[in-house]
Amino acid sequence: HGAEHGAGHGAGHGAGHGAGHGAGHGHGHGQKGDNRHDTRVNSFSIVREGEVVPRKLSMWMSMIGTLPPERGTIFRIKAILAVKGHPFKHVFHAVMDVSDEDDAGPWAEGEKRVCKIVFIGKSMDQKWLREGFEGIFNE
Repeated sequence: HGAEHGAGHGAGHGAGHGAGHGAGHGHGHGQKGDNRHDTRVNSFSIVREGEVVPRKLSMWMSMIGTLPPERGTIFRIKAILAVKGHPFKHVFHAVMDVSDEDDAGPWAEGEKRVCKIVFIGKSMDQKWLREGFEGIFNE
């Protein structure tokens, strides 16, 4: 009898608590965040002319690597960057917590130094990511 009672009680409690909490949370969140947060996987890119500052770039990259949950989840980043004082196109690639950096070919004579970055993830705080990216350029 004891075991039977325990199982019944556990299941009932778990389901009740879960449903109550989930419904309550979902409702509150939906009202506030519908326009800001999309739970589907999506992507966006930023293209900007100019050169990034190496020190700011590495600080920003480590910040993105430890993104707080309310800023969303980034699955993948791909970037081609013009780094100040660096003759080569800097290719940055990150998947979850594995990142890889490499140099591609040199910038051609007279070629515009344009930085491109693509983020793939879900519920990403695009405004925050854009502002962070803008902040690493040479003043």
